[in-house]
Amino acid sequence: MLIKVQRHPEAAWPFGDVWNFEREVGDLFKDFLGTTTLAPRIRTYPTVDIAEYPNETVVVAELPGVRKEDVKISVQGDVLTISGERKGHEKTNGNSWLHNEIHLGQFSRSFELPHAVETNNISAELINGVLRITLPKAEQAKAREIHVK
Repeated sequence: MLIKVQRHPEAAWPFGDVWNFEREVGDLFKDFLGTTTLAPRIRTYPTVDIAEYPNETVVVAELPGVRKEDVKISVQGDVLTISGERKGHEKTNGNSWLHNEIHLGQFSRSFELPHAVETNNISAELINGVLRITLPKAEQAKAREIHVK
């Protein structure tokens, strides 16, 4: 079933078109904070996808502009931590940004793992700004089928 909602022209939304609400709120903060907006500051970095498979969990993190030497991955107990630093362009000689959303500096994200991990077999690779971490499940964490006798 498709439900179509129509808005009456006299029922005006105070911030303009509802579909542009995010832009309107960003502009509101821009008016108060100057050239920076709130949205880039509340965005979590790096963005991460986590997928679980029968024998492993795979974590994919977007790290554009980060060198592999500047990334640290650790597993302590059931917590995976990805940390590092994105180095890059800095404003120099008194120049100022017209618009600045690129996150520079140190970052750290931690995730609770849903199962025990074989820490000796964890692998990680950083290719074209995408970090892929493969966390093999420990034997006791793998699903088993038990036959009834």
